[in-house]
Amino acid sequence: MTDDASAWTMNAMIRAAISLSVLAVLVLPSSAAPLSPEELQQKVETVREDAGLVALGAVIANADGDILGLAVDGARVQGKRGAVQQGDAWHIGSNTKMLTALLYGRLVEQGEASWGATLPELLPDLADEMDPAWGDVTIEHLLSHRSGLAANPGMMWFLTSRGSNDPVETQRTALARGFLTKPPAGETGTFTYSNLGYMIAGAALDRIALRLGHENYETLFLSTLVLQNEGWGFGPPPTGIEGHAKGLFGGLKGQGTGSGADNPAALAPAGTLHVPLAAHARFVSGFLEADETEQKLLTPYPTAGSDYALGWGVSAPGPHGRLFAHNGSNTMWLSSVYLLPDAGLVVIVNTNSFSDEGVAAVNKLARELADAFAE
Repeated sequence: MTDDASAWTMNAMIRAAISLSVLAVLVLPSSAAPLSPEELQQKVETVREDAGLVALGAVIANADGDILGLAVDGARVQGKRGAVQQGDAWHIGSNTKMLTALLYGRLVEQGEASWGATLPELLPDLADEMDPAWGDVTIEHLLSHRSGLAANPGMMWFLTSRGSNDPVETQRTALARGFLTKPPAGETGTFTYSNLGYMIAGAALDRIALRLGHENYETLFLSTLVLQNEGWGFGPPPTGIEGHAKGLFGGLKGQGTGSGADNPAALAPAGTLHVPLAAHARFVSGFLEADETEQKLLTPYPTAGSDYALGWGVSAPGPHGRLFAHNGSNTMWLSSVYLLPDAGLVVIVNTNSFSDEGVAAVNKLARELADAFAE
């Protein structure tokens, strides 16, 4: 592992704060006229330059999946030729979580899974080994970060798992066994933003996948929930844009497309998806006119006063009505998703570098675009 990759890995624990930061700052102003394509492009260029970002992209879609605006600006890789393109894929980090939850919901619709399923039911091969305290923990607890699991598998796992030759589903089973044979680290029902919880949900999905003739969560996801030919995939994008981290001598350095350019592969259910802006926005637009499953995922859990649902952050209604949002980052990318059902809008803003200035800039741009395109 390079020094750059090691430094990035040591920062992995900040992901929880990143993933919820959008909810604290989203206060939308009054409506303005929609932006023309030229105005949108200029706004994206200005925000990127002012914040010192390598690349920046934004997309707005309506409930029909129509793209109302799309603009990108900047370089695919710092210091190298090649401008970012509208069709390039971006790493979306923890915004994978809302889609992992959706995958489980679709399997419920098919009769292949059940809401309310407990950990012994989700992982029956491990049931006899589990500490009794896990007996009443459900899939909803996992997807709402209220299971009692720790935030992450632990620093040693982050440092060693890339070298494992075991399949990702075997690694997730090992994690589940290691944590579930012991009492919960936290109190079940109390919110602790947990990548580990989504990885164990992924272990449950691995078992459903095998039963349905798929290899694991990843293959089940790509074959049943999204279209691979739209540019979806796990890990860093294989071509095009690279994520960036601080170099040894300052500045930002592209991290390539290898295993060191993302979290360990077994973390996929919690946050390693990549996808182009337009495909991402069209998919998420389905939540704007939510069916029964999507409505469940958008319902605050466990009570109406909660600020997190199942894979979505829940904010107080603003000038444009209900608001659901989530941020995702592996500390080399940042992706922000805003869902405004009453305005009929999805807004997604992505960058391929991470900084405090970038967080502020991405959130500000998303607010302004939501306001500009709201009906």
